[in-house]
Amino acid sequence: MYMIEYVYTDIERGKKLNKQIRKIYKYKPVMNLVLITFPIADKGILEIYNYNVLLQPYYRQHEDEIIIVGIASKKDEAQEILRGIVEETVRETGGIDVKGYIDSKYSVIKLPPKRNSERKKIRDITDISMKDAI
Repeated sequence: MYMIEYVYTDIERGKKLNKQIRKIYKYKPVMNLVLITFPIADKGILEIYNYNVLLQPYYRQHEDEIIIVGIASKKDEAQEILRGIVEETVRETGGIDVKGYIDSKYSVIKLPPKRNSERKKIRDITDISMKDAI
């Protein structure tokens, strides 16, 4: 997953937003977190997802294609942010090439991959040789 450097949001910038971004970096489930992304299938302008949906295996396969543009606390707020992004794009460029506008305005940051926690391996009794037993 990727995120633009200055993400659009309705969440107060500072500790609250940083806390939500840290949870996204750690791939932890979060209640009431909605993300605005570029479309995964290259059809459309922007898409709105509940963050927990993006943690599902299907979206993990498309992880390199997901670019987070906005973070909201509710779906209604996400729709308002999306509308604001499109209006800003039209005002600045005269067109609706949102991806081109955001790419030219902000740099993209790659989120670290999900860490796989390795469980301690317990040796099976059948794996112990006679030397280890003596």
